[in-house]
Amino acid sequence: MHHRAITLAIAAAVTIAVGCKKDSTTAPVAEVTPVTPAAPVNKSVTFKATMNAANEVPANSSTGSGTFTATLDTVTNIFTYDITFSGLTSNVNNGHIHGPATATAAVGTTINFNTLAGASFSFGQTSGTAHGISVLNASNQITAAMNGDSLRKILLAGLTYANIHTTANPGGEIRGQIIKQ
Repeated sequence: MHHRAITLAIAAAVTIAVGCKKDSTTAPVAEVTPVTPAAPVNKSVTFKATMNAANEVPANSSTGSGTFTATLDTVTNIFTYDITFSGLTSNVNNGHIHGPATATAAVGTTINFNTLAGASFSFGQTSGTAHGISVLNASNQITAAMNGDSLRKILLAGLTYANIHTTANPGGEIRGQIIKQ
């Protein structure tokens, strides 16, 4: 019985070996074409706002205007903004990003252009610029009630606005809803 089991095992091995023998009539295996990696995903989101008096809540009669532009690097969460403004009725005394708010609501501030560390702002002018950088992540406390991650989310949702305040219009002279492009 033991010899019979060995004989059957040898016969099975020979059958498998013969079945696996390469047939010279078999078509060659096609070469595998290397996969080209996908183009890198754009990691930068752009935001814009057109600031004017009609957008303020409530609106006012100023002919001043301004432009807010920003980028958010979605990998590093670095948010960089630039503002230009001109034609204001009196000197600038403040400027902010506010939110969360629709275009018809007035709410509290998030980023203060005057006090953001390392930022520049043409304070006391009727025309000028502002520039600043902030990291929008959970560990960066923007206000007592909002961290950078929360601000990033409401920016992406279109629920923020930028405005410039003046001595003649302390509640805000020009304003624009910040929209993801």
